[in-house]
Amino acid sequence: MSDAYQFSDSRALSDPFAQQLSQQQPDGALAWLTAILAAQAPALRSSNATLLAYTGNPAALAWIDANVGSPVAGQWGVAAALLGTPWPRILDWLQRGGPHRLMALDTLLAYRKPAVNMSPLEQIAAPVLPQAPARAELDAALAACLAASATPRIQAAVNSIQQHADDILRGGPRGVAVADLPRLYLDPAPFQDASAILERHETVVAGMRANLQNLLKGIV
Repeated sequence: MSDAYQFSDSRALSDPFAQQLSQQQPDGALAWLTAILAAQAPALRSSNATLLAYTGNPAALAWIDANVGSPVAGQWGVAAALLGTPWPRILDWLQRGGPHRLMALDTLLAYRKPAVNMSPLEQIAAPVLPQAPARAELDAALAACLAASATPRIQAAVNSIQQHADDILRGGPRGVAVADLPRLYLDPAPFQDASAILERHETVVAGMRANLQNLLKGIV
């Protein structure tokens, strides 16, 4: 079964994954998905990592922790934020270094206040950082991160986190509980603020599509 989707991206996995979510318990859906991801090449696995969150299964975090690897796309961090990874675990990832450090930075950034450049489902889910640290503790952890490794990728991530620090540390309730993420994936419309977010997203996509068509007409 996993070989059948070895080369499938998140779009190709969308329908079979939705079928699993509607027919299986969270453990079954997670087992189905991780079997596929384990069979995929690292780059494709990274690009599909966000799907792990929509199993709504907290056990997905253990799989993420054990399997994150290069190339570390931002989807690992998005999945970790959607699954409610708390600050102490993120701090551990920052201190561990390697792929975990990059994922930790992406996770923090994914906790910022929902923005239009996020996917509609991420905006609706609106994850909030559990056990958020004081700003001074966050700044100290980021400084230690830069002292350990100041690659361009890490510097850019730290700058973005500092820019959005107030949103990342904002606290309050999240938009959609972790356990309800499968329902969000299957049908986002009933959730709070979903209609406006989906409508805004469709407007942006339609505008991009029109611009592309105009560009193609100009080339022809």
